[in-house]
Amino acid sequence: MEISLEQREAYSEVLEVLRHMDKFYVNMIPKKIIMFFYDNCSLDYEFRMTKSIGEERLKEKTLDLLSLLNLNYWTKTKNKDEFIMRYSINDIRTQNQLNSQLEKQNIFTKIDVQNREINSQNENLPTLSNTAWDFCKKAITFIKNLIIKIFGD
Repeated sequence: MEISLEQREAYSEVLEVLRHMDKFYVNMIPKKIIMFFYDNCSLDYEFRMTKSIGEERLKEKTLDLLSLLNLNYWTKTKNKDEFIMRYSINDIRTQNQLNSQLEKQNIFTKIDVQNREINSQNENLPTLSNTAWDFCKKAITFIKNLIIKIFGD
């Protein structure tokens, strides 16, 4: 299995984030996974965290990996579907904010997009959006490739 340069750079970023995290959380990740990141990270890519994680401009793949680590090892939520639903709701909120910013800047002429407002007090949880489903598919593909890489075919 060939690992792309972008994926290798994401592994480097994940290792840098883990280097700044409390050892308690790092120790919750299996050593095989951390070693996989070390063995496959980009040695040429230099990334140093100088800001908090929310202010850093991390790659999308890095954020996906950190989300997977959070979902699989750090979350205390017993129901994983509930946690995935939270990711979905946050994604919808982010998309709504971006859409409203784009509308204010008049970047696009007339776009017919349904803007869903999330009202946590009066609205039931939404079904999994396409974005959440795409996230789940990426997560499953990543875990599958990771298992194949670690344990062989």
